[in-house]
Amino acid sequence: MIKELRLRPSILMNKHTASIIMLCLLVMGCSFGDKKNSKTEVPVADAVPRFVSYRVNKIDELLGPCASDTTTRKCLTLQLEYPEITGMVSNEIVQKLNENIRRDILGSTFLSDQPTSFEELKTSMEADYSSLLEEFPEYSNPWALEVNSDILYQDSLFISVASTIYSYMGGAHPNSGQLYRSYDLRTGEPIRLSDILTEGYEATLNEAAEIEFRMTREIPPNESLKEKGYWFEEGKFALNENFAIINKSLIFYFNPYEIAPYALGPTELELKLTDFVRLIKEGSVIESYKTTN
Repeated sequence: MIKELRLRPSILMNKHTASIIMLCLLVMGCSFGDKKNSKTEVPVADAVPRFVSYRVNKIDELLGPCASDTTTRKCLTLQLEYPEITGMVSNEIVQKLNENIRRDILGSTFLSDQPTSFEELKTSMEADYSSLLEEFPEYSNPWALEVNSDILYQDSLFISVASTIYSYMGGAHPNSGQLYRSYDLRTGEPIRLSDILTEGYEATLNEAAEIEFRMTREIPPNESLKEKGYWFEEGKFALNENFAIINKSLIFYFNPYEIAPYALGPTELELKLTDFVRLIKEGSVIESYKTTN
């Protein structure tokens, strides 16, 4: 299914009203009343621009013994949803965008060997699960991989994609993660912080982000992040590259195990780009933010 943004008219006319208006337009001298009140201001909605068109591909399969025997727990469940760009940018950019979106999602699926396609992912996981059952016939734990990915935000020069990944392949508990990524519609490449912010941005941005982080995690300024269980390099807070540009903000996500033990869970931060206008790089996909509120 191709997803498109559509303009919704704010006023709908019934057939009777439309007929009266048409009749008045055809008859000279038709009056709608006092001149002062003859002109009614009708709000006109701005057209919502479409920058890419895309569809969401789905893979929903049961593999292993449960595919033919519904009574067994021995099962590999694959539930994958991911966007595929289909148009409104050049074919070259479409190809590059899809290649990068696919690569980024597959690189976040907690597999030791990164597959190059979703079909290869399916084949590889099915082979690993079958091999495990052959070697240990008594093993009965089901495996699962779920990917839910979609375009979160569109702008004239970039799109932002959010992907949630959940997997269980044995072990004490499942793995889960969130991937945020923005892509340049001029090149099809993923956007890094250095692509949109001026050189030396790190000190200012990290300082502001640490305040937000401490507020989110309820850690007072005088308490060490290390003592609270966070393992930033040399104990100094630093942002990662797991981010997306969304509605004039940067959204960052720290996954479990990334900066802290699993028990402390993930952390999401939002930084308003309007607070960092002087850091925005000229020629970047967000250059227009320098002059808009």
